[in-house]
Amino acid sequence: MKFIKTSLLLSLLLSDAFGSESLSSSTKHALFSLAPKGHWAIEVERKNRTTQKHYNNSGKESLIGEEYNGINLNQDIFPSLAIFGEGATLGKTQTDMALDFDYTTLRLGYGVTKDLTIGVIVPYREKRTKVNFSISDGNIGLNPNFNATQSISAQNSPYLPTSVAGVTPLTTAQLQDILASKGLEYKPLETIERSGFADPTVGLIYNAYSSSEDAFVLSLGYNIPMAEKDDPDVLIPTNIGDGNPTLRLRLEYFKDLEYDFDLYGKFEYGLELEDKVTKRVPKEGEFLAPKSSTERLNRDIGDYRIYNVGVGKTWGEYRASVAWRKSEKDADTYYSAKGTDVSMLENNTVASSSQFEGSLSWSGVDAWREGTMPLPLVVTLNYRDRYEGKNSLKWQEVYLNVTSFF
Repeated sequence: MKFIKTSLLLSLLLSDAFGSESLSSSTKHALFSLAPKGHWAIEVERKNRTTQKHYNNSGKESLIGEEYNGINLNQDIFPSLAIFGEGATLGKTQTDMALDFDYTTLRLGYGVTKDLTIGVIVPYREKRTKVNFSISDGNIGLNPNFNATQSISAQNSPYLPTSVAGVTPLTTAQLQDILASKGLEYKPLETIERSGFADPTVGLIYNAYSSSEDAFVLSLGYNIPMAEKDDPDVLIPTNIGDGNPTLRLRLEYFKDLEYDFDLYGKFEYGLELEDKVTKRVPKEGEFLAPKSSTERLNRDIGDYRIYNVGVGKTWGEYRASVAWRKSEKDADTYYSAKGTDVSMLENNTVASSSQFEGSLSWSGVDAWREGTMPLPLVVTLNYRDRYEGKNSLKWQEVYLNVTSFF
């Protein structure tokens, strides 16, 4: 009985907020995340994304980790092998990688007025960087007298040719030990799991213009840098967020068309602000930057732009839509107070992607207004397919969003 009384009171309060007139598709299906005056809007999103592919700097679809696969570990990678002559090699690498993400996102907004909502976006990420790494076909083995606590040198070489009696080709585990030895000091190439809060956004949504047929909404947000940055001693990036401050401006337009069709457009600009990161700075042509190259740098991640346009069709409490989405990101820039050449860190950081989006949403707002549901609820099933890109992941996904008001 207490629940019924509470639901009745909530219905009376939100009825004033929504009004009794017919709602537009944008309002009924919560396209703008505007909260009713004096009330909260909440949206929960949960998705999983798994991929083994990405688009490289040429826009070609390829396997993740290709830059670590099929590498001949000769004197070009380990200069100390030069003393053994041409053809000396620790072997060729075989690397198989996959990324598995779990995304949980909470969006919470409060209606200060009927046209102004303030709120926060809280993302929680779980990321598994799956790495299968091995080497084979080497003709150099491990020197039993090598001291891993000392730097590699002519006097402390970790290598001996397999032509020496009793010396067998280097194993994967032994190579991992060499990568971890003094001077290089890399952590093992292995599967890594990371989880935590990515960069939350605080901001506001403002209904700049609305009529019975269309609406224009502005959003302004600030990403708080909370995500842990990459470990410079790990060869493969494993971060769950950029961990840098960002200003986000978004413009959205919605228009009702004839026959219950609608048109939706969005543009977002992200102004990435400068921050500091700790990186190993490789020289040109250097595959493994030594530990001594680690430096604290100023970083400015390239600004991004997102374009989105779609068409929807509403019938009853359902709405289906198809959309096209394009994202672009400028190059990253770094600055060293020591004057170090940081150009290798800036290579291949321009990114873009294109994708198709489809969604089917069901709105219980009208049912709630009629008293047949205790809460206004909007459920949206989404499908996304990234079909081209540059320096970006290749993926498809299906996921749900659930939105309500209280």
